[in-house]
Amino acid sequence: MTTELAIHVETDSTRDAAAEPTVVTVYTARSACMQCTLTEKVLAELGIPFVECDITRDENRAARDYVIGDLGYARAPVVVVDEHDHWSGFQPGELKRLAAHFGSRP
Repeated sequence: MTTELAIHVETDSTRDAAAEPTVVTVYTARSACMQCTLTEKVLAELGIPFVECDITRDENRAARDYVIGDLGYARAPVVVVDEHDHWSGFQPGELKRLAAHFGSRP
């Protein structure tokens, strides 16, 4: 199954590039999560740098505790830009907003 998602992004040239995050973290339930796959696909298509952390793996227990305990999310993916900017689930509007901050052009 192929999913096409077109997101038009307008960049904000007035933002301070130094204040922008350099990489986004995507906490996933990798093997069973279509929303995780879609989120990572769109991030890659928009040229937004990210790292993936599979919170279903035993060695990532601390990350799972952070996502559930500290952030309060119960579903994946969880996208963390910084301590104040994060969300759960496949959120095309949030990805579009994030792309504008990174100055991405799809």
